[in-house]
Amino acid sequence: MSRLLFATGGSGGHIYPALAVAELARSRGYEVHLIGQSGGMEERLSAEAGVPFIGVASGKLDRQRPDPTALLRSLAGVRSAVAAIRRLRPALVLGFGGFASFPGTAAAVLTRTPLLLHEQNAYPGLVTRLLAPFARVLVLSQPALTKRTRARRVEIIPYPVRERRVERSEARRLLGLPAEGTLTLVMGGSQGSAALNDAVVAALEELRDVRPLVLHSTGPVHLEKVRAAAAGVTNYVARPYVDAVEAWSAADLAITRAGFGTLSEAAYFGVPLITVPLPTAAENHQLHNARAFADAGAGRVLEQRELAELPKVWREMLHDSTRLAAATAAGALSPRGAATRFVELIDELNETPGASGAVQETR
Repeated sequence: MSRLLFATGGSGGHIYPALAVAELARSRGYEVHLIGQSGGMEERLSAEAGVPFIGVASGKLDRQRPDPTALLRSLAGVRSAVAAIRRLRPALVLGFGGFASFPGTAAAVLTRTPLLLHEQNAYPGLVTRLLAPFARVLVLSQPALTKRTRARRVEIIPYPVRERRVERSEARRLLGLPAEGTLTLVMGGSQGSAALNDAVVAALEELRDVRPLVLHSTGPVHLEKVRAAAAGVTNYVARPYVDAVEAWSAADLAITRAGFGTLSEAAYFGVPLITVPLPTAAENHQLHNARAFADAGAGRVLEQRELAELPKVWREMLHDSTRLAAATAAGALSPRGAATRFVELIDELNETPGASGAVQETR
């Protein structure tokens, strides 16, 4: 049985595609482990998915506010990751981005273990920029990214999603929601978004005549504040976080940020979006993501400075004809089959020389 080590963490947008591929790889007979930051959300999500987790130290390398202690933590994590690779002897290390992926992917380079990297965003992350030249293959979710990276081999594969759905009424039952009614899902990313949370609660005040059914994933830190602000609002449920498969299966419309992972999941489930791109995203890539999605007819874009327009746009998207047309357009963008293509690439690399799991000593 070949062993794979997945390195990722920091945000759901990096962790969920790794788990989607890991789930399929396990069904094909691979033994899978995941390495990430001790105490990070990847540790919880790995446990929920039944994937053995290796926790190491890690630190976010912030270019605008450098923190030497973050670098020291990352270097300590690399040492631990090298030890883990020597113990596990994986055939491949797969890096899915995020600052917590650095220890595992850097350790792959140091031990000369075959490395596969995945980059989802329109602008490559720091880990990708540093390690792409050493990777056996760089997998990109967006073709335009080929101009911004250096790699020995590049493959274009859509963003992998967990290709599971729950029947709509069952999803709503599991979530404790009414079976009927047009459901708007609100998600501001894995940690939530204060700006989006505030705007949604304010918009609900202006939509009292419509009383939209809402499932709001606030992020754990923001939950109590949001619940207090929305006290008395009917047809509204706030949770710290939600099961993504259940939530997307239950939703008819969503209000979200515009990370590429979120857009890919919405497309797979055929859910139209009102996107509010994160204004501080590198190279403003979320705005570019959102505009491409909207240009395909799959939703609307509101920049954060335009959030006062949310009640109007939300009301328009609740109209059946508008929403259903956008849902059809979203479904046409589905990344269906991406995880399968990813595992086929793993199969290919696992059969090539140098991918036998024999870890070499570092020089």
